[in-house]
Amino acid sequence: MLRTSRYNLSVPTDNQGTLLYNSRTGASRRFAGDDASDLVSALCIHPASLDENDIEPTILSSLAEGGFVLPEGFDELASIRGIYNRAKQDAAIIVTITLTNNCNLGCFYCFQKRDDASLSYGDRSEICRHVEELLRSSGKQSLHIDWYGGEPMLNQTFLRELSADLQSLCASLGVRYSASMLSNGTLWPSDAVAFVTENRIDRLQLTFDGFEKSHSKVRRPRRGYESKDPFDLLAALVCQLKDHVKLDLRYNLGPTNAEDLISLCHFGNSKGWFSTPSKATLQIAKLTPYSNEVEFLRKVEVSYAQFEAVRDQVRAIVPEEFLDRTAELDRYPSPRESVCAAIAEDSIVIGADGKLYNCGLQVTEPHRSVGELVAGASDTQMREGMFWSNFDPTQGKRCGKCTFLPLCWGACPKLHLENDIASLEQQSDFWRAMLPRRLAASLDLHLQAGFAFTERDQFKTGLQ
Repeated sequence: MLRTSRYNLSVPTDNQGTLLYNSRTGASRRFAGDDASDLVSALCIHPASLDENDIEPTILSSLAEGGFVLPEGFDELASIRGIYNRAKQDAAIIVTITLTNNCNLGCFYCFQKRDDASLSYGDRSEICRHVEELLRSSGKQSLHIDWYGGEPMLNQTFLRELSADLQSLCASLGVRYSASMLSNGTLWPSDAVAFVTENRIDRLQLTFDGFEKSHSKVRRPRRGYESKDPFDLLAALVCQLKDHVKLDLRYNLGPTNAEDLISLCHFGNSKGWFSTPSKATLQIAKLTPYSNEVEFLRKVEVSYAQFEAVRDQVRAIVPEEFLDRTAELDRYPSPRESVCAAIAEDSIVIGADGKLYNCGLQVTEPHRSVGELVAGASDTQMREGMFWSNFDPTQGKRCGKCTFLPLCWGACPKLHLENDIASLEQQSDFWRAMLPRRLAASLDLHLQAGFAFTERDQFKTGLQ
């Protein structure tokens, strides 16, 4: 006897048969004919047993190869858990360094407290010591530094000197070095290419909140930091760097700036942002509350349907290869093989206050710290750290029963820490609607109009 996989899903197409997909293995099979729909529906019932003698041998072999049917006793959840735990162990070392909590701009939705905490010269040796310990204890052969803030360019001199220290450390240990940065793009030196080359920054995230005046209205300079127009400075930086470094051009989509996004796309096309040899990628993100500090954003957050409708407009303007992976409809949905740096075993965030954190979204929340740069962790910090080391979506009451688990691994762990049910439910909505769309698009099939997975498809054995 065999049994059906919990992770089988049925996707009806428009006169092209029925697609059978397994989210644990990433396999898919298309069946056509009078009884195709009935066969696929039967294979998507879980739990269910079947006699191997009832299925034609060639079809049975294909189904077994794809993980659609399994021997009795095979533990699919344990298999997923094993992959997840190996990903935590094998993840590259990412050290996020918060150069300062301060920022020259006053975006109304920013969840980080703009205080005066900044890393200083006395921290350089301690940071290098901590990084060296991570490298030696893990035995890993690569290090990635993520320069973070506030606005990291407010502490530009310290960045240059610590960058040189860390590059020298990696050279002495025979370890590969790379770096990235998140910046608002308004405080850069005139020769930005020389800066990224010197500091070996191979990826840079820059954020837009609108087009021209509307962007500058949201990203207005704070008192004491008056400067040239923020949009003009940012656009000029993109033009200077687009052929030299990977640029993640993030656009924060809210309820009133969808038309601005379309204008920005056309503007980017006119400037060569979205044509070869540019290395820019447009990343559309919902303006959402990343912290309880800005919970008011929940009231103005665009719906999932609105968000996708805008992304569909953008797909008609920006070539697919210049959209981030989450927007690429024709990318086949494969099971995850990597984890967020917040739960990777050897990664850490160094706060501007000298405290250690797992998640960069918490660097202005000292009660969420998990240690100290220059001292051992307190009992409270150790308890805080236990959440991250113990986080395992395969053990979750909801995630452990979810058919989409292999594709998202529980979404953002911080949502679970803060019990953000609304955001977690949005993740469910996303996968129910987008997974069938992506499967159909990636296989050049036409999805049956209006089809989306249901809660029953997602939680086959219920949530009780």
